[in-house]
Amino acid sequence: MSKAALALVAGLTLAAPAAAFADARPVAAHVEKSASAPMQAPTSASANYAEREASSKDAQEFQGGATVVIFSGAALVALILLLLLI
Repeated sequence: MSKAALALVAGLTLAAPAAAFADARPVAAHVEKSASAPMQAPTSASANYAEREASSKDAQEFQGGATVVIFSGAALVALILLLLLI
């Protein structure tokens, strides 16, 4: 790895957290309570979506694959870091 790339990686790794916590002064917040109720989606759109979801066979059989995505993402990050260090 060239010295310039190493300096860039070190600078980004060390400077980003330092910049994020540079101004740690408490900020005064002014919160006003609203008299109106929060907005909700129209009932016709909600009912329409719920009806389509209930009738969809694909939605009922959906298993998901979050475990595969998490592990493959972690492996990809580890591979990139390994390639950057070599």
